[in-house]
Amino acid sequence: MKSIVTLILSLLFATSISAQTYTVFIHGKSDKNHNGVGTTDVNGYWGTSANTVSGSKIFVGYDGTTDPRTYGSARAQTNVTTGLTNYCKGTNSCKIVCHSAGCYAIEYWLANLGGSASSKGFNLTKVTALAAASGGSELASSLSGITFGFGGNAMDKSLIVATARGAFNHNNTASISINHVPGYKGAFGPSAILPGEDDYAVAFHSSCGYNRAGGLNKCQSSIVSGSTTYTQYTGHVRASSLTSTGLYKNHSEIKNEGTR
Repeated sequence: MKSIVTLILSLLFATSISAQTYTVFIHGKSDKNHNGVGTTDVNGYWGTSANTVSGSKIFVGYDGTTDPRTYGSARAQTNVTTGLTNYCKGTNSCKIVCHSAGCYAIEYWLANLGGSASSKGFNLTKVTALAAASGGSELASSLSGITFGFGGNAMDKSLIVATARGAFNHNNTASISINHVPGYKGAFGPSAILPGEDDYAVAFHSSCGYNRAGGLNKCQSSIVSGSTTYTQYTGHVRASSLTSTGLYKNHSEIKNEGTR
């Protein structure tokens, strides 16, 4: 009897110390191949930003020139599936931090999961979306219209506004909250193309999860611009740390992820 009790206690103890809460980082558009799933930030996409998050960290990397909706070697959907299956099931839980097209990748994955994340065995607490490109970028749309035989790589083409917005049901987040943190750092050239406020890559209509494209400068549940009402997709919210105007001048929301 004593040996059985000892065995049970040892198993319980082993279970308790093996349970982990991970922060999973999913990167965006890049001209590098960051392929890999694990504790290494392959080719250093995140730089020192990830160091601001305490606790265990996992990096989901892929070829940053490829369509984030695709499966295969060095592709986002395959590596997201591998990473979340390996680290976010059983006694483990995960918080996801995505950037730009990395948010496109995880939102696409959630929308096509075929049920809630928990019903599929995944323990995901939330997604923090930094300058999400899930609604596409007018820069990509503009690039697609360039003649001379160049329309960008597969990533660029996936980011065409109409393509990104029609790629999946943005209202289906598999019951996981998408917390939006827009960037606020426009540049003269890109800002002449991007409508409303932007971070020189994506406009607020995308980075705040609005249900339609337009020139917006606030990140909130709904906003009226002219005669048009814009609302955030179901399951999408402004990150709680943002000011009421939603003008967030950097992505320091990431610093809080290790304690939430």
